[in-house]
Amino acid sequence: MSDTRAPSRPDAVLDSADPRWARLHRLIDTHSLLRGDFTLSSGRKSNYLFQLRQTTMLPEGAHLIADIVVDYMKAQGIKGVGGLAVGAVPMVAAIAAVSFPKGAPVDAFFVRKEAKGHGAKERIDGYVPKGGEALIVDDVATTGGSILEAIAGMVEEHPEARATRALVVIDREEGAAEKLAEKGITLVSIFKRGDFTI
Repeated sequence: MSDTRAPSRPDAVLDSADPRWARLHRLIDTHSLLRGDFTLSSGRKSNYLFQLRQTTMLPEGAHLIADIVVDYMKAQGIKGVGGLAVGAVPMVAAIAAVSFPKGAPVDAFFVRKEAKGHGAKERIDGYVPKGGEALIVDDVATTGGSILEAIAGMVEEHPEARATRALVVIDREEGAAEKLAEKGITLVSIFKRGDFTI
């Protein structure tokens, strides 16, 4: 297990000196970092995989991530949070739950990949902020495709909504930040791939 501390970065959500950084790093390293031969959702091949739901669905992991994200949202004045199903769903739910006792309740939603075939037949469940900015979250960013898909789904049903920032637990540093920047979206992360010993 690596215990190296990353230097602070301009795009870092959390300084590595914060004790939450080391706690979350340990959980991810123990429960979510797999080594082997994998095909990512982007179609790329990789010799490692961050299976982040093994951390985002742990009580400690869910709370740490949500606590960090709520602090970031408060500092940035962002009142809404959402993401693409299914990777972002545990994060969005935890962020919404933690935001209330921290005195900064947020609107929270998730975007389905396809509209439901029954009921209201919508792609969005939850509450998209009206007239404000939504922070788009995801567990891992490789190419940024899931973030762009979440934003497109949000705007499709709520044209007044906007998102200029995305936050991920881990940026794999494979082009997501650059691709999102081309669309006017700033990507920030709690960790980078380089923070872990692969």
